[in-house]
Amino acid sequence: MTYRNEARAAQRRARAELASGDESRIKYAALELREAMEALTYDRAAAYKNELPPIAYETWQPRKVMELLLEIDPNADKDSSLALGIEETPGVPASVMHSIGSEKVLNLKQLKKHYDALGNFLHVPTLKQSTAGPIDHAKRRERCEQISKFIDDVLKSPVWNSTLGIFAETECEICGETIRKRIPHGAEKLSAKCFGCKATYTVTDAGAGRTHWQLDMVDVSCANPNCHNVTHILHHELKEGSTWTCRDCGGRNRISLGVAFTPVAESEPSP
Repeated sequence: MTYRNEARAAQRRARAELASGDESRIKYAALELREAMEALTYDRAAAYKNELPPIAYETWQPRKVMELLLEIDPNADKDSSLALGIEETPGVPASVMHSIGSEKVLNLKQLKKHYDALGNFLHVPTLKQSTAGPIDHAKRRERCEQISKFIDDVLKSPVWNSTLGIFAETECEICGETIRKRIPHGAEKLSAKCFGCKATYTVTDAGAGRTHWQLDMVDVSCANPNCHNVTHILHHELKEGSTWTCRDCGGRNRISLGVAFTPVAESEPSP
Protein backbone atom coordinates (compact mmCIF):
# COMPACT_ATOMS: atom_id res chain seq x y z
CA MET A 1 0.00 0.00 0.00
CA THR A 2 1.24 3.50 -0.88
CA TYR A 3 0.22 5.35 2.26
CA ARG A 4 1.00 8.79 0.89
CA ASN A 5 -1.44 8.27 -1.98
CA GLU A 6 -4.01 7.03 0.54
CA ALA A 7 -3.52 10.26 2.49
CA ARG A 8 -4.04 12.35 -0.65
CA ALA A 9 -7.25 10.47 -1.51
CA ALA A 10 -8.63 10.88 2.03
CA GLN A 11 -7.72 14.57 1.97
CA ARG A 12 -9.60 15.07 -1.30
CA ARG A 13 -12.68 13.37 0.12
CA ALA A 14 -12.49 15.48 3.28
CA ARG A 15 -12.31 18.70 1.26
CA ALA A 16 -15.32 17.61 -0.80
CA GLU A 17 -17.33 16.98 2.38
CA LEU A 18 -16.40 20.39 3.78
CA ALA A 19 -17.20 22.11 0.48
CA SER A 20 -20.73 20.68 0.48
CA GLY A 21 -21.75 23.17 3.16
CA ASP A 22 -23.93 20.53 4.81
CA GLU A 23 -23.41 20.51 8.58
CA SER A 24 -24.28 16.81 8.76
CA ARG A 25 -21.30 16.06 6.46
CA ILE A 26 -18.70 17.52 8.83
CA LYS A 27 -18.39 14.21 10.69
CA TYR A 28 -17.54 12.49 7.40
CA ALA A 29 -14.86 15.10 6.76
CA ALA A 30 -13.50 14.37 10.24
CA LEU A 31 -13.36 10.64 9.47
CA GLU A 32 -11.45 11.26 6.23
CA LEU A 33 -9.02 13.61 7.97
CA ARG A 34 -8.33 10.96 10.61
CA GLU A 35 -7.57 8.46 7.87
CA ALA A 36 -5.24 10.96 6.21
CA MET A 37 -3.37 11.45 9.49
CA GLU A 38 -3.10 7.70 9.96
CA ALA A 39 -1.81 7.18 6.43
CA LEU A 40 0.81 9.93 6.77
CA THR A 41 2.04 8.46 10.05
CA TYR A 42 2.29 4.94 8.61
CA ASP A 43 4.08 6.38 5.59
CA ARG A 44 6.61 7.97 7.93
CA ALA A 45 7.01 4.69 9.84
CA ALA A 46 7.70 2.80 6.61
CA ALA A 47 10.84 4.90 6.17
CA TYR A 48 12.13 3.41 9.44
CA LYS A 49 11.08 -0.18 8.71
CA ASN A 50 14.58 -1.59 9.31
CA GLU A 51 14.69 0.01 12.76
CA LEU A 52 11.15 -0.63 13.99
CA PRO A 53 10.35 -3.35 16.54
CA PRO A 54 7.71 -5.93 15.41
CA ILE A 55 5.14 -4.42 17.80
CA ALA A 56 5.07 -1.29 15.65
CA TYR A 57 3.50 -3.27 12.79
CA GLU A 58 0.59 -4.18 15.07
CA THR A 59 0.02 -0.63 16.32
CA TRP A 60 -2.68 1.33 14.53
CA GLN A 61 -2.94 4.46 16.70
CA PRO A 62 -0.83 7.13 14.94
CA ARG A 63 0.18 8.80 18.22
CA LYS A 64 1.66 5.55 19.54
CA VAL A 65 3.39 4.86 16.22
CA MET A 66 4.97 8.32 16.29
CA GLU A 67 6.10 7.82 19.89
CA LEU A 68 7.88 4.62 18.79
CA LEU A 69 9.54 6.51 15.94
CA LEU A 70 10.75 9.21 18.34
CA GLU A 71 12.39 6.54 20.50
CA ILE A 72 14.38 5.52 17.43
CA ASP A 73 15.04 9.00 16.08
CA PRO A 74 14.35 12.17 18.13
CA ASN A 75 14.04 14.05 14.83
CA ALA A 76 11.41 11.72 13.34
CA ASP A 77 8.64 14.34 13.58
CA LYS A 78 10.75 17.42 12.80
CA ASP A 79 10.55 19.49 9.62
CA SER A 80 13.77 19.48 7.61
CA SER A 81 15.53 20.78 4.51
CA LEU A 82 17.74 18.82 2.14
CA ALA A 83 20.66 20.29 0.24
CA LEU A 84 23.58 18.83 -1.71
CA GLY A 85 27.07 20.09 -2.37
CA ILE A 86 30.48 18.86 -3.53
CA GLU A 87 33.23 18.87 -0.90
CA GLU A 88 36.41 20.53 -2.05
CA THR A 89 38.20 18.80 0.84
CA PRO A 90 37.02 15.40 2.14
CA GLY A 91 35.31 15.79 5.49
CA VAL A 92 34.87 19.56 5.13
CA PRO A 93 31.32 20.78 4.32
CA ALA A 94 30.92 22.11 0.79
CA SER A 95 31.11 25.88 0.46
CA VAL A 96 28.24 25.87 -2.05
CA MET A 97 25.06 23.93 -1.29
CA HIS A 98 22.12 23.42 -3.65
CA SER A 99 18.69 23.13 -2.06
CA ILE A 100 16.63 20.08 -2.97
CA GLY A 101 13.62 21.15 -0.95
CA SER A 102 12.03 21.20 2.48
CA GLU A 103 9.80 18.65 4.18
CA LYS A 104 6.91 19.36 6.53
CA VAL A 105 6.07 16.44 8.83
CA LEU A 106 2.84 15.53 10.59
CA ASN A 107 4.29 15.77 14.10
CA LEU A 108 3.34 14.33 17.48
CA LYS A 109 2.04 17.70 18.69
CA GLN A 110 -0.52 17.86 15.88
CA LEU A 111 -1.54 14.25 16.41
CA LYS A 112 -2.14 14.83 20.12
CA LYS A 113 -4.00 18.06 19.44
CA HIS A 114 -6.35 16.91 16.69
CA TYR A 115 -6.61 13.13 16.16
CA ASP A 116 -8.70 12.24 19.23
CA ALA A 117 -10.68 15.48 18.94
CA LEU A 118 -11.76 14.47 15.43
CA GLY A 119 -12.87 11.14 16.86
CA ASN A 120 -15.30 12.96 19.12
CA PHE A 121 -17.01 14.39 16.02
CA LEU A 122 -18.01 10.85 14.99
CA HIS A 123 -20.12 10.02 18.02
CA VAL A 124 -23.43 11.10 19.47
CA PRO A 125 -22.80 13.53 22.37
CA THR A 126 -22.81 11.92 25.81
CA LEU A 127 -25.40 12.95 28.41
CA LYS A 128 -22.84 15.25 30.00
CA GLN A 129 -21.88 16.82 26.67
CA SER A 130 -25.51 17.36 25.69
CA THR A 131 -26.12 19.49 28.79
CA ALA A 132 -23.47 21.95 27.56
CA GLY A 133 -25.69 22.99 24.67
CA PRO A 134 -26.10 22.13 20.98
CA ILE A 135 -23.16 21.08 18.79
CA ASP A 136 -21.15 24.04 17.54
CA HIS A 137 -20.91 23.08 13.88
CA ALA A 138 -19.06 26.27 12.96
CA LYS A 139 -16.32 25.48 15.48
CA ARG A 140 -16.06 21.90 14.23
CA ARG A 141 -15.83 23.08 10.64
CA GLU A 142 -13.10 25.58 11.57
CA ARG A 143 -11.08 22.84 13.21
CA CYS A 144 -11.46 20.53 10.23
CA GLU A 145 -10.37 23.33 7.88
CA GLN A 146 -7.31 23.97 10.06
CA ILE A 147 -6.29 20.31 10.02
CA SER A 148 -6.95 20.04 6.29
CA LYS A 149 -4.65 22.99 5.64
CA PHE A 150 -1.86 21.41 7.69
CA ILE A 151 -2.24 18.07 5.88
CA ASP A 152 -2.15 19.96 2.56
CA ASP A 153 1.17 21.52 3.53
CA VAL A 154 2.58 18.10 4.46
CA LEU A 155 1.48 16.55 1.16
CA LYS A 156 2.92 19.45 -0.87
CA SER A 157 6.44 18.89 0.46
CA PRO A 158 8.76 18.37 -2.54
CA VAL A 159 10.83 15.85 -0.53
CA TRP A 160 9.64 13.48 2.15
CA ASN A 161 10.85 10.74 4.49
CA SER A 162 14.48 11.82 4.31
CA THR A 163 15.72 9.78 7.28
CA LEU A 164 19.47 10.13 6.80
CA GLY A 165 21.60 9.05 9.73
CA ILE A 166 24.67 7.28 11.05
CA PHE A 167 24.15 3.62 11.91
CA ALA A 168 25.99 0.84 13.72
CA GLU A 169 25.34 -2.87 13.26
CA THR A 170 26.26 -6.07 15.05
CA GLU A 171 25.17 -9.70 15.23
CA CYS A 172 23.31 -10.61 18.41
CA GLU A 173 25.40 -12.90 20.62
CA ILE A 174 22.27 -14.76 21.74
CA CYS A 175 20.19 -15.40 18.61
CA GLY A 176 22.37 -14.24 15.71
CA GLU A 177 19.92 -11.58 14.46
CA THR A 178 21.38 -8.41 12.99
CA ILE A 179 20.89 -5.40 15.28
CA ARG A 180 20.92 -1.99 13.62
CA LYS A 181 21.12 1.14 15.76
CA ARG A 182 20.86 4.78 14.74
CA ILE A 183 23.66 6.82 16.36
CA PRO A 184 22.65 10.44 17.09
CA HIS A 185 25.31 13.06 16.46
CA GLY A 186 27.55 13.45 19.50
CA ALA A 187 26.17 10.41 21.36
CA GLU A 188 28.83 8.57 23.37
CA LYS A 189 26.70 5.84 24.94
CA LEU A 190 23.22 4.48 24.23
CA SER A 191 21.12 1.35 24.53
CA ALA A 192 20.12 -1.06 21.75
CA LYS A 193 17.74 -4.02 21.72
CA CYS A 194 17.60 -7.16 19.61
CA PHE A 195 14.15 -7.52 18.04
CA GLY A 196 14.65 -11.29 17.89
CA CYS A 197 15.40 -12.35 21.48
CA LYS A 198 14.94 -8.99 23.30
CA ALA A 199 18.53 -8.97 24.60
CA THR A 200 19.83 -5.46 25.27
CA TYR A 201 23.25 -3.97 24.63
CA THR A 202 25.14 -0.88 25.68
CA VAL A 203 26.69 0.76 22.63
CA THR A 204 29.63 3.12 23.16
CA ASP A 205 31.63 5.27 20.78
CA ALA A 206 35.03 3.62 20.29
CA GLY A 207 36.39 6.44 18.09
CA ALA A 208 37.45 6.46 14.45
CA GLY A 209 33.93 5.61 13.33
CA ARG A 210 33.81 2.42 15.39
CA THR A 211 31.42 1.31 18.15
CA HIS A 212 31.70 -1.17 21.01
CA TRP A 213 28.72 -3.40 21.83
CA GLN A 214 28.45 -4.81 25.36
CA LEU A 215 25.74 -7.39 26.13
CA ASP A 216 23.82 -6.27 29.23
CA MET A 217 24.28 -8.91 31.93
CA VAL A 218 23.65 -8.98 35.68
CA ASP A 219 25.57 -11.07 38.23
CA VAL A 220 23.19 -12.92 40.57
CA SER A 221 24.28 -15.15 43.46
CA CYS A 222 22.65 -18.52 44.11
CA ALA A 223 20.05 -18.24 46.88
CA ASN A 224 21.39 -21.40 48.55
CA PRO A 225 23.21 -20.09 51.67
CA ASN A 226 25.73 -22.94 51.33
CA CYS A 227 26.51 -22.15 47.70
CA HIS A 228 28.62 -19.28 46.47
CA ASN A 229 28.07 -19.64 42.73
CA VAL A 230 27.35 -16.48 40.72
CA THR A 231 25.26 -16.71 37.54
CA HIS A 232 25.26 -14.20 34.69
CA ILE A 233 21.68 -13.34 33.69
CA LEU A 234 20.57 -11.26 30.73
CA HIS A 235 19.37 -7.89 31.97
CA HIS A 236 15.95 -8.15 30.30
CA GLU A 237 15.36 -11.54 32.00
CA LEU A 238 15.92 -10.13 35.47
CA LYS A 239 12.26 -10.01 36.44
CA GLU A 240 9.78 -11.76 38.69
CA GLY A 241 9.24 -15.37 37.70
CA SER A 242 12.63 -15.86 35.99
CA THR A 243 14.29 -19.15 36.98
CA TRP A 244 17.67 -20.81 36.53
CA THR A 245 19.50 -23.90 37.74
CA CYS A 246 22.69 -23.37 39.71
CA ARG A 247 25.63 -25.01 37.97
CA ASP A 248 27.38 -25.75 41.27
CA CYS A 249 24.69 -27.10 43.63
CA GLY A 250 22.05 -28.03 41.06
CA GLY A 251 19.36 -26.12 42.96
CA ARG A 252 16.59 -24.16 41.27
CA ASN A 253 16.55 -20.39 41.75
CA ARG A 254 13.53 -18.19 41.14
CA ILE A 255 13.19 -14.40 41.26
CA SER A 256 10.20 -13.55 43.43
CA LEU A 257 8.72 -10.65 45.30
CA GLY A 258 9.03 -11.02 49.05
CA VAL A 259 8.62 -9.33 52.39
CA ALA A 260 11.50 -9.33 54.89
CA PHE A 261 10.65 -9.14 58.60
CA THR A 262 12.99 -7.86 61.30
CA PRO A 263 11.68 -8.34 64.86
CA VAL A 264 11.83 -5.36 67.17
CA ALA A 265 14.64 -5.48 69.72
CA GLU A 266 13.66 -6.14 73.35
CA SER A 267 14.92 -2.73 74.38
CA GLU A 268 13.09 -0.82 71.64
CA PRO A 269 9.60 0.54 72.31
CA SER A 270 6.79 -0.62 70.04
CA PRO A 271 5.62 1.99 67.48
